[in-house]
Amino acid sequence: MIVNYDYKYRSRGKWFFVPNEKCERRGRRMLAFFKKRVIFPDYMYHFKKGGHVAALHAHLNNKLFFKIDIQNFYYSIARMRVTRALRHWAYPGANAFSMWSCVKNPTPGPPHALPIGFVQSPLLASLVLMKSEVADAIDRAIAKGVCISVYLDDFIGSHDDLAVLTEAYEDIRKTCVTAGLMPNPTKLVAPAAAITAFNCDLKQGSALVTPARIAKYWAATDRTPQSDAGFIYYEGSVSSQNTP
Repeated sequence: MIVNYDYKYRSRGKWFFVPNEKCERRGRRMLAFFKKRVIFPDYMYHFKKGGHVAALHAHLNNKLFFKIDIQNFYYSIARMRVTRALRHWAYPGANAFSMWSCVKNPTPGPPHALPIGFVQSPLLASLVLMKSEVADAIDRAIAKGVCISVYLDDFIGSHDDLAVLTEAYEDIRKTCVTAGLMPNPTKLVAPAAAITAFNCDLKQGSALVTPARIAKYWAATDRTPQSDAGFIYYEGSVSSQNTP
């Protein structure tokens, strides 16, 4: 029997798993293996310098935006899909390492799934996404000139033409459903002139941290001079590419 975590806990409505030493070691071995062998799509910003800030900046030149958020992203990915992804990229011992990388699902969904908390979960979720029909839908959108950025379970699309962007939005949204990666209905945003993503307001030429996020930070009681400086720097980085 494989034991791959020390304990689990629930925070803000989500389950987190803390990997044990063996699982952590195997996870880092996976990261090193795929770093040398896989080139991730340009639209996957969780593997790029700048992260979600760069994902926002990619859309600044466009007029219209949509947002799709995958509900329970990791816990939607069944162990068999992880196995298939590892086999596809010829990872040695794919069956065993998929078991080391998954847990008994604490949420409704497949019996065993990727957990939040394992170092390899973002990598494996991305490999599964790259092999899914959703990647095909994203490629179709990009071929029509739509700008797409993916940051783990958050997808943003943008374009100047409403008809083109709406078609891409509907295609990706419906394909997510077909692929078993269900969009969160409360966070879906159809094409609009402005959206909120990553606690930032995005419109043509402007990305700003939301007033609510700013207020929440400054209301915190555990702030330090260092964290204050870091937050001010973060605000500046979000707005650094804005049109004057």
